[in-house]
Amino acid sequence: MRLFGHPLHPMMVHFPVALWSLATISDGATLLGVAPAWPIAWMCTIAGVALALPAMVAGMIDFASVREEAVPVAMRHMGVMGTAWMAYLASLLIRSDGLAPSAAPEPLAMAAGVAGFLLLAAGAWLGGQLVYHLGVGVAAAEPAEPSDPHG
Repeated sequence: MRLFGHPLHPMMVHFPVALWSLATISDGATLLGVAPAWPIAWMCTIAGVALALPAMVAGMIDFASVREEAVPVAMRHMGVMGTAWMAYLASLLIRSDGLAPSAAPEPLAMAAGVAGFLLLAAGAWLGGQLVYHLGVGVAAAEPAEPSDPHG
């Protein structure tokens, strides 16, 4: 799936990755006694869970055109990232009180977030393997015009 000639999935994944990373950092700040960090972590988690959905759809559409030698890495990438999404969804459900963050920090929600973050890092590494080592989604470069050595 492309937008103006650029693959859409890599453009979209930055948002949930950044939001989930901020949620995990905010959980750490909560543990250090920064009370306003708890609702920030909740907001980042919910936004990351929501924005990951269209990124995952774009990735699944891209999967249809992955070369055979990249399929095993792509399958591991999808599995790990899907599990990270589920860990952050669990974290969100635990840390929520209806449509708002729970009043007190929830250690189990933080643990699920840390698990999600570790899975996120592993899945991102696999995504890097797909692009940088296997060339998935990389357009072939056009040959450069030969230069005239005689000027």
